[in-house]
Amino acid sequence: MTTYPKTHLKGAITLAAFLAVIITTLPAKESAKTARVPVSLSIDPQLVSTSLPLQNEDPATEIEAIPWTRVKIRPGDNLSIIFKRMGLRAADLQAIVDIGADVSVLRKIITGKTLGLKISSEKQLLALRYEKNALESLLVARAGNTFIAYRDISQPEVITAFQTARISTDSPSLYHAGKKAGLSDNIIMELSYIFQWDISFALDLRKGDVFAVIYEEIYVDGEKVKEGDILAAYFQNMGKTYSAVLFEDDNGLKNYYTPEGRSLRKAFIRDPVHFSHVSSNFNLRRFHPIHKRVMPHLGIDYAANRGTPVVAAGDGKVTIARQNNASGKYVVIQHGQQYTTKYLHLSSFAKTVRPGKNVAQGQTIGFVGATGWATAPHLHFEFLVNGVHRNPKTVKLPKAKPILASNMNRFRASTAPMLLRLSSIVGSTTFANASQKTSRSDG
Repeated sequence: MTTYPKTHLKGAITLAAFLAVIITTLPAKESAKTARVPVSLSIDPQLVSTSLPLQNEDPATEIEAIPWTRVKIRPGDNLSIIFKRMGLRAADLQAIVDIGADVSVLRKIITGKTLGLKISSEKQLLALRYEKNALESLLVARAGNTFIAYRDISQPEVITAFQTARISTDSPSLYHAGKKAGLSDNIIMELSYIFQWDISFALDLRKGDVFAVIYEEIYVDGEKVKEGDILAAYFQNMGKTYSAVLFEDDNGLKNYYTPEGRSLRKAFIRDPVHFSHVSSNFNLRRFHPIHKRVMPHLGIDYAANRGTPVVAAGDGKVTIARQNNASGKYVVIQHGQQYTTKYLHLSSFAKTVRPGKNVAQGQTIGFVGATGWATAPHLHFEFLVNGVHRNPKTVKLPKAKPILASNMNRFRASTAPMLLRLSSIVGSTTFANASQKTSRSDG
């Protein structure tokens, strides 16, 4: 299937119609070859009215004169049902299916999306359009008695935007402060992932903490369709400052680094449950709410809704995944020779989690519950070093690896402009709510 950037449909339809005329007059052995001439088939999104009769004798003009009919995909719909509902010929559907892998996306059309159809007054299908995502559509156009498939790629405009926010009484969490500043759930979540090795968003946030983020917004035809990467970010937490900048290495891998070139990624993340709150800290003399006596609390309890994903704090191997009366459903992960983490009171395990299986940092291993000795849904998380329980909040974690020496010069050159802009935002706004956008085209 040929790929073309989004251009006007007129020329494409003209050529497709010309092909149709040529194909019908050529011997059959030449038809297939002629039908493979590449064309661009962009669709004007404003052509959404119902079909009009053909009145012009010029095939190209006739096809172009047919408006696009938009058909909303209903629950349970497939192409066969839609063709039948629209009175279209089964032979045309078969011809489209026969194209093969290039139209495989049409086998599982998604409820709520829209099909664009060009239909002649004789109920002959002239063209079909299915939007795979915000930037790419599948186009199928008639050429004689057959059809040709194309990928229609929209050229996005990338807007570089920034926002700043402050943790306050009214906005006590990263989520609330981010939403108040106008950030999407996606950007807030990504921001938490960037700093998750240094900041516990359940334990460490304080009134007056501030953050700034520079990120991409993707627009097509003037409409925002999604967000791109976070390009740089800053967090001031409990008097300490953390900065991050995105860098792509020689292998094409993207990661976040400090301005000095140290990776923010560490061996362990601070919180195995995102956007929760701590209901009980590490405490060797805690009064147990069920047993009504002083018992050591050798971990941290994260209160969260039942079913909230629990992730592995670091790469390792599952040694235990079972249930008992006290811990309920729980998982134990061994991280090399020195470190062990435990996750208690789960409602269920992730499907791939079982003893002997390797897990990656951030991989979902189970879901928050209230099994075992638990009064409400929460995760009890323990961190052991050489078999000794340590406070997950204060335990020192292995340092991050720096940028490779071979990449350092390119790192400094490519990240300097973004870091300068981040510094300017931090200094010039003093973290009052502010935003700014500049655009660039990825064409």
